[in-house]
Amino acid sequence: MSRVTDAFEEKSVFIVVALCVLTFGLYVIYRLYQLTNIVNLLTRNPISKSFVWTAISVHLMSLLGLIYYFLFPAPTEILVGAKLLHLLSSLFHVIWIIKVRNRVNTINNVKKGSKLWLNPFLSGFFHVIYIQHKINQSIESKCEVAAS
Repeated sequence: MSRVTDAFEEKSVFIVVALCVLTFGLYVIYRLYQLTNIVNLLTRNPISKSFVWTAISVHLMSLLGLIYYFLFPAPTEILVGAKLLHLLSSLFHVIWIIKVRNRVNTINNVKKGSKLWLNPFLSGFFHVIYIQHKINQSIESKCEVAAS
């Protein structure tokens, strides 16, 4: 049996998508943080807390810069700075998603080609939505095995 099915909870993919959209992406950061805390408990190679907090800080600084620029009269430099921070934030997110994905695959003991293997392209493109979908599949497959 997979330790992923014991550590993670099943969530509606529809609700995850809705939360990602309705929170303007803030739920993605929150969910990545949650997933990181879980995988860090189950792996010998934890994701660094300093990496996680740097990623969150850069994302929030970018978001606050954009909000400030559009709500108050501000020089164009604020917008340019926020966009540059957003690029850096995007790089952090891709790396963070890869780190979580790799650890979930390791914890789940799956290899490329397995039904439960997290595809790198889909993980990068659909991030926490796809990861949650695969977690749900892991839990469902455990239930099917237990019912047999």
